[in-house]
Amino acid sequence: MKLLRLSALLASPLLVIVVTQTTVTAQSKLGSCDEIKKNTDFLALADRRAELLAESQKLRDDIGNLEKQLPAAMKDADFQKKKKQLDDLEKKPVQTRTGVEEQTRQDLENELKLAKTDTTIEAEKKKKEDALAANKDLLLCVQAAISQLNTPDQAFKTTMSQWFAALIGAVILGFFTLAVRDKRIGFAIFSGETGLQFLTLFSLVIAIILFGITGILEGKELSALLGGLSGYILGRTGSKAANGSAAASPAGLAAFQKFIGDLKSINVVPPNVNLSASSKAAQLVAEPKDSSGAVIKDSDKIFAPVWVSSDPKIAKVDQAGLVSMVGAGTCTVSASFANITSNPCQVICT
Repeated sequence: MKLLRLSALLASPLLVIVVTQTTVTAQSKLGSCDEIKKNTDFLALADRRAELLAESQKLRDDIGNLEKQLPAAMKDADFQKKKKQLDDLEKKPVQTRTGVEEQTRQDLENELKLAKTDTTIEAEKKKKEDALAANKDLLLCVQAAISQLNTPDQAFKTTMSQWFAALIGAVILGFFTLAVRDKRIGFAIFSGETGLQFLTLFSLVIAIILFGITGILEGKELSALLGGLSGYILGRTGSKAANGSAAASPAGLAAFQKFIGDLKSINVVPPNVNLSASSKAAQLVAEPKDSSGAVIKDSDKIFAPVWVSSDPKIAKVDQAGLVSMVGAGTCTVSASFANITSNPCQVICT
């Protein structure tokens, strides 16, 4: 009987020890914060976070159950009082115990065997709260480590974005390199619509594909954008085919290349213009010249220079070469074509 009594008295403390050892074992399995910070395996960290979340929830449930048991728990003073009463009864020889005393002894033994005191529950609750706090600290370490890593999906998106950005940059750089090395190619790209349209459409297509890969746009949006872009390209192609283009024909292309090859300088006449309230505008003429200084004939109307005023607040110029007075002062007007700039025409406004 004494063995039974001793097991009853030691049941609750042993339970606390077992729970504590289990918690410590679980934490050691999870590792320290330093070990977590050194871990660069995303999947391992994600598994660690899931384990911590599950264990933390279990600890919270256990703490809640212990709090519910606490109001009905036996006071430690009552436990010690009944324990002393049981000890006094068991000290009496069995032959001298009355029937009531024997029944009381059995009732006390059974009651103490199943009893949990408030002190025992509080100790168990404190152990679980400490374990929960430790889990929270480990969870913060795991989340911090995960935030410094890219998921495989994010890494793929980042890599694709970098490659597509490099591709667009290489194409644009190639266009500018060709334009600098060969004036005819530069003029073909930047003076008309074809080159700039190609750059714009190429960039748009790459951007749409990139948006699809990174998940910014879904299937319906991608289909709508690509369909609209295809319709625009086909519409432009059909319009040019219907209207015809002199520059697209072999003869037109040859004339264009010959003109650009012959062009060496541009001369604006007159070189000086005086504008006033009585004469607010004057017509300027840009003459394309070859290497010998002779004016190049332009029967195919290829020469279309861009006119620019150095100060539009003094004088402005339209693309037909008509310069007009805006305010008092002096400025210059020049014409440019195929990366060749004319002599400056001095404009004096009084």
